[in-house]
Order: sequence, then C-alpha cells, then structure tokens
Amino acid sequence: MKLRIEKTFPDSRLLWTDGNRTLAARGNRLLSVDALGCARELGTVGAFWERTGARVRVVRHFLRLGVHHLFPLGDGAFLVVLRRRAYRVDASGRVESCFKFPRGNKPAAKGVCVDPNGNVFVAEYALNGDRALPAMLHRSRDGGRTFEIVHEFRPGEVRHYHFVQWDPYGRCLWMGTGDADAECQLFTSSDAGDSWSRIGGGSQLWRAVGVAFRPDAVYWGTDAGSDAGSHPNYIMRLDRRTGRLEHVLEVQGPCHGTAALRDGTLVVSTGVEGGTNEKDGRAHLWASADGTTWHELMSFAKDGWPEIVQFGIIRFPIGVENCAELPFTCMGLRGAAETAFIATLERGAR
Repeated sequence: MKLRIEKTFPDSRLLWTDGNRTLAARGNRLLSVDALGCARELGTVGAFWERTGARVRVVRHFLRLGVHHLFPLGDGAFLVVLRRRAYRVDASGRVESCFKFPRGNKPAAKGVCVDPNGNVFVAEYALNGDRALPAMLHRSRDGGRTFEIVHEFRPGEVRHYHFVQWDPYGRCLWMGTGDADAECQLFTSSDAGDSWSRIGGGSQLWRAVGVAFRPDAVYWGTDAGSDAGSHPNYIMRLDRRTGRLEHVLEVQGPCHGTAALRDGTLVVSTGVEGGTNEKDGRAHLWASADGTTWHELMSFAKDGWPEIVQFGIIRFPIGVENCAELPFTCMGLRGAAETAFIATLERGAR
C-alpha cells in the first residue's frame, strides 16, 4: 500500500468532512473545501487579539489559538470551538450563542461529537495533573444553543475525557478517558449519553484518544504518552462478538490518530511527545486494508520547537469514515508544521 498526496493546504487544519465537502481552518478563518480541493472562506471568528495572534503559527500553538473544531449542525449553522468556548454560528457568519468551557482550553481532537439525532456532545479536557478537578461531558439537544451536563467524573476518578464518538455499526456512543492505568477506560451509551456501560479498562492498553469502527471489531492505537514510562504502544483490536482484546502491532510512539475510511481501510498515526517509550523522534502513519496486515505509509521528524509548544502529531478530521481518500493534518513536524493534506491510498502498491 502506498500514499500519494493529491492536495496540500499550507497553514491549515482539516476538521470535518462528509467525503464531498471538508471544513477547515486557517488560524481563525473558516474554510470550506470542495471535492476538487478548492477552498472557499466562510468567515472569521474570535476576538481581535485571537485573530491577530493566530496568524503566527508558534503563537497559535503555544496559546492554543485558532479553530479547534468546526462542523455543521444540520440547519445551516456551525459549531465552532475556539480557546475555552464553543460558538453556534449561523449561515451568515453571525454568532448566535456561546458556551464557555468550565475547565480546560479545548476538548481533545475527538472530544466533540454530533449523533444522528442532532445531539451535540462536548467533552472537557483539562490538564488536571493533580486530579483536583471534576471532568464533565456536556450535551446540547437544541443544536448548540444551550448545553447541559450529561455525565460527570468526580475529582480523582479520571484525569480527563479523551473522546466521544458515534459508532455507526453498534448504533451507540463510545467514550474514552485517561491517563493513569486505572483511569484508562472505554464506555458505551445507547441512550444519547444518559447512561454509560464500561467496556473495559485498567491499563495503558485501554488508553485511546479515539477509536475506529468496523462491523466485526473496534480498533485503536494506544496513547501511552510521555507519562507512561517505558510502556510500549500498540494498535489494539476489540472483537465485538467475543469481547476479546488483542495486540495487533507494536508501533513507534503514542497514537494521536485512529480512523477507518469508507471502505473499511484503517489508519493509525503515532506522535512525538518526548517520552522514553518512543522509538524515534518521528510521527508515523500506518494503514491496513484488513486490520491484520499493516503498512507504514510515511513519517515526519519533529520540528525544532519543544513539545510544550506542540507535540509532533498527525490527525484525521471528524467524519473521515465517509471518505474514499485520506485527509489528514500534520502539526509540530519538520516540513509540515501545520499543513493539511488530502491523499489517495494505492492498494496493492509496494
């Protein structure tokens, strides 16, 4: 399997896609990219100082500026996540409402989700190193106008939420938490987040920042980061029928991206956090057509800025399961410090 880059978008993040249209951001500017790769600006959001600071990449990364999430709400409006808040923005670009996060700068990359009924979920992500803070999952039933607390962990139960995603095969929500062994857990909900069932947890093998769904199994790359000592990282497979969890492949570092394309092809990316369990200082991109045989497609070295500014990562936008091609964004990497790509996978190529 080989990767061929079709489109490159400098200084951009790909954030959401339905396979035909992709929503992206360049600093605080909102972009829509069509199937041909042509970008059109939708508007600009945020305070003047944010818009100004977000023009400089290192400032944008260090202060967590720019647009972190952007997706349509089904009625012509968009949910736009900036530093410490989420906006509902109407089709004309007017901000209709603002939800300020009680804790943390922003949800994790897969920490925002819209289910098929239009419920919007936002999972808090605070550093919470001393575990003194609670962690809350918020839900909106009115298209992002108002939010309610739908789930909560008390201080000391988990460090933070990692993701909330919709499973199109199980017809349910999945949720993940971290970071210490006892805090690494996966849950599902079949009632729009009102109640949750624990699937598994208790070790770094259950530490995931996102999962990929196939009819027979759920996959993820482990996120045993710089705080996990020498614990290696793996691509994991959880069998839906038997509940058996198995290692598929050991990889070079903590995984910051896991997704499945429209045809079921799985993709996993590793990152650079500076941990002792990393095999090199590079972010790697892996893919598999069947979940068993994996191919490394490409890798990037970490850029010159320290990890506190930005980890070296490769991320996939929300909705990549609708795509025949592979959209992804590199951040903190040499030659691709914040660059987005749309690529094709050549199956059978070596």
